[in-house]
Amino acid sequence: MKRFILLFLILALLISGCSNGGKNEVEPSKNNVSQAEDMAKDNSGEKEEVRTYASKTTGISDSLPGDRLFAVIIENTPAARPQSGLIDADIVYEVLAEGGITRFLALFNNTYPEVVGPVRSARPYFVDIAKGWGAEFVHVGGSTQAYIDIQKLKLGDFDAMHMDKPFFKDKSRKDPHATYISLKALKEIKSVSNGYNYQFKFNDKGNSREVSSIDIPYNKDFDIKYIYDEEDGHYMRYIGDKAHTDRESGKQLYADNMIIEFHRHRVLDNEGRLEITMAGSGDAVIISGGREIKCLWERTGETSPVKYYDENGEEVLLNPGKTWINIVPTGLDIKID
Repeated sequence: MKRFILLFLILALLISGCSNGGKNEVEPSKNNVSQAEDMAKDNSGEKEEVRTYASKTTGISDSLPGDRLFAVIIENTPAARPQSGLIDADIVYEVLAEGGITRFLALFNNTYPEVVGPVRSARPYFVDIAKGWGAEFVHVGGSTQAYIDIQKLKLGDFDAMHMDKPFFKDKSRKDPHATYISLKALKEIKSVSNGYNYQFKFNDKGNSREVSSIDIPYNKDFDIKYIYDEEDGHYMRYIGDKAHTDRESGKQLYADNMIIEFHRHRVLDNEGRLEITMAGSGDAVIISGGREIKCLWERTGETSPVKYYDENGEEVLLNPGKTWINIVPTGLDIKID
């Protein structure tokens, strides 16, 4: 079959060369034959080897990572779902905000989507996390303390309250759920980072699949589940019993590594704003390579890089892939099966 396609393509090239009354008869060049062979190979069903690249955020990537690290605040109320761009994030932090809702800080380095959002306002603990990575912080406004911390920490940021493009409004959604950003366009703007600080280290131990599901019940409206899918080879994400999907592609969000960090939470005011202690150490559970690893998280300061240590005091390395980090109140009853 491959030989038939090759002969057919070469014959077509010969006929096209004789079309002008035979005045400009052209013999197939080596380049044309080579092109025909390539086309025949493609049509024969042979698959080309997929190239991978080293990545500082996921270990490996099927696309060439960029040279910018963005940390974007993304909303997670029901009115914000399905979100755009979360499926392309390398690392996602999920943390409680006021009112019992969760909010995301999504880090992008491997790819820069054209549509990300809805983008929402900053809180101090998101500022701390972004500063720890040295990431360029993307948000729409913020609490008074968040703004104070951005200035104090000299965190480079892009704020939709003070700039237009590459932020834009989605007319199909109502404020405050309508602000989005193009990271593809943002990367053309000069960097505001003082230096990126990539925190994760990766291994190549392979997978065991000892863990099939993880349940993180922030509350009845934000009961987060990850369930391993044998066919896809990822832990698929759910909110309650509903698949959490990407608005642009319709595909379900997933993780390869899940980290649960236990932190002290304190309500600050009548609005329900929270203080979350980011410095020090606390219990953590890591699911990586399908294995459950009980460990400690440690940050020497509020904005310091995090390290994870297992029960033997060894630093934990992650398997390559996307990582979701759930920061939860101390004592929350999570379930791992």
